[in-house]
Amino acid sequence: LPTGVLANGETVSFTGALNRAVGENVGPYAIGLGSLANSNYTITYTGANFTITQRPITVTATTGQTKVYGAADPVAYTYGITSGTLATGDAFGGAPSRTAGEPVGTYSILQNSLTIKKGLVDMYLNYNFIFVSNLFSITKAPVTSLITITPTTQQYSDMVTYTTTITGGAALIAGGPQAAASATFKVGTQTIATNVTLLPDGLNLKATYTGALLEPTPFGTASTGQMSPGNQIITAVINNPDGNYTINNLQPTTALTITQEDATVDYTGDQIIATSSTTASTATVTLKANISDINVTNPTGDANPGDIRNAKVKFIVTTLSGAATSYSSTWLPVTTLVTAGDTRTGTVSYSFIANIATATDEEFTVRILVGKDGMDTKGYYVAGEQSTVVTVYKPTGDFITGGGYIVPIASAGTFASDAGKKTNFGFNVKYGSNGSNLKGNMNVIFRRTEAGVLRTYQIKANALQSLAVDARNPKRQTSQFITKSNLTDITNPLLPVSLGGNLFLYVNMVDNGEPGINDSISFVLVPSTSDPAILSNIMYSSNWVSSKTQQMKLGGGNLVVHSGFSVGTTTPAVRTMAIIAPVQAAPLATSFTAKVLPNPSPNHFTFLFSSASGNEIKMNVMDNRGRLIEQRQRISPKQSLQIGRQYLPGIYYVEFLQGTNKVMIKLLKIGN
Repeated sequence: LPTGVLANGETVSFTGALNRAVGENVGPYAIGLGSLANSNYTITYTGANFTITQRPITVTATTGQTKVYGAADPVAYTYGITSGTLATGDAFGGAPSRTAGEPVGTYSILQNSLTIKKGLVDMYLNYNFIFVSNLFSITKAPVTSLITITPTTQQYSDMVTYTTTITGGAALIAGGPQAAASATFKVGTQTIATNVTLLPDGLNLKATYTGALLEPTPFGTASTGQMSPGNQIITAVINNPDGNYTINNLQPTTALTITQEDATVDYTGDQIIATSSTTASTATVTLKANISDINVTNPTGDANPGDIRNAKVKFIVTTLSGAATSYSSTWLPVTTLVTAGDTRTGTVSYSFIANIATATDEEFTVRILVGKDGMDTKGYYVAGEQSTVVTVYKPTGDFITGGGYIVPIASAGTFASDAGKKTNFGFNVKYGSNGSNLKGNMNVIFRRTEAGVLRTYQIKANALQSLAVDARNPKRQTSQFITKSNLTDITNPLLPVSLGGNLFLYVNMVDNGEPGINDSISFVLVPSTSDPAILSNIMYSSNWVSSKTQQMKLGGGNLVVHSGFSVGTTTPAVRTMAIIAPVQAAPLATSFTAKVLPNPSPNHFTFLFSSASGNEIKMNVMDNRGRLIEQRQRISPKQSLQIGRQYLPGIYYVEFLQGTNKVMIKLLKIGN
């Protein structure tokens, strides 16, 4: 002290001053006598400490610091002094850090190496340094998803490729997660493929699946109808999205147009049918067709068949003469497969009662529509319109007879015969004298091996049902015959074993003239009135080829088909299994004749003339209503003539005039 008071009350004055130990860092420093003095006294000094305490300072990490998942951290985490100050010349050194981790979430910003320095000297201990942490956020990485379909228009049952892409969705950190694991593809509400893996494609992810546009199988199971022709929505459902990403759309969509698949039509129904007697005017006509996916006839051109039971079929029946009622079915489903398990070919049928009134015969045009009638579309399949002609007539003396054998190599059914083993037959069937009842018999014998034993079976008619014949061409006459029958195992003729009665035998045959080496026949045996076109119904088919029973040439024997019914005065009896027959009237003068080939025809008609005169010929063509549709003049009798390529299916009458001679010919144009 510069002055002081002694015990006796005297005042003592000092010169100089105390001092302390050198230093500015936190800590105690000794206070020394320094230069303190008084010349009159000897000074005894008792020292003490001078203390430097820590300078208070609070530093707080800046709030709201963030980055997107997969991006680099900021160069430095920011902070600021929120309380206190730095001593002159001091500055911050080092830097904060954050807790480790890269997934989306929040992480604490820590003081880490943040300190206070003066130059290179760490001054941290001179401060009461408080670091207030804040949160550093990692946010989700935004990515974009989409789906594409190739092609964008495709037929039912054919192949398409589904592709979903997540742009930027590949793993953003080595060893880290990608945006999603897989995708599920849907057409409408129907799931096509589940959990298709999303694979890296550069910076993106892709999942690809190629498959046919098919309904679930078996048929009808969880059927959604999403493959029906029309505009459908395709969806990719992104599965297991990772929490580090924001996917803009977890169910991206696109459009697909499904069109009808191609089908083929094979008419297998009645083609000519007789009324029950010459006095009856009605007959039940069964129209039937096999409808096949195009894959059946073109497996290399269309390798992806669908289920033909998704097809819809309509039969439209009109009369050629206009004298009888027309008929039309609704759109019919193809509910039955011809061969169990083969969804490519099914059968559909429609029956109507044809009334020909007082006519001796009536021809019906049958149009078979698959999937489309004008602007009206139905079902998953479409086929070009097919047409045929069915003839209903009153029998007058029809009969069939014959005998011989065939050697089946493609027999089918539960009692299919051995390939290469003979099927023998004999029959005689005719209408009674009054044309009202069928009489006669039919006997068929075939062989098959069972348990190593060759067995012999007999089909024997017991109740004749119907007979229809076609005697249009004396060198090729056809017949359809149906009879109830019994099946018997006659391996031991002394102990025959009955295998069932009330079975139906369907027989089709062609008499190709004498001596019978070119005649052909087929047999189908089914329970009761089961459909003989369905393989699962068939007990015995003599020759199952291309989903139906087809005729075989005789190995020996002969067939005779005869009809007492005829149209016109100069031609043989005229009926046909597939078309109505033409009529060529007798020439009015023997010096001029005209011959037409072919007739019926799906394309054009060719006429050949024979005339003693060189005069030119005139031609008039009328339709079935008597309307004139074509005329020609100055036709040379020495040249052939072609007409009719542009004619619609139907009946036409052509009149040729040469002088006073006239020839009238009835033409039938049929569909392709």
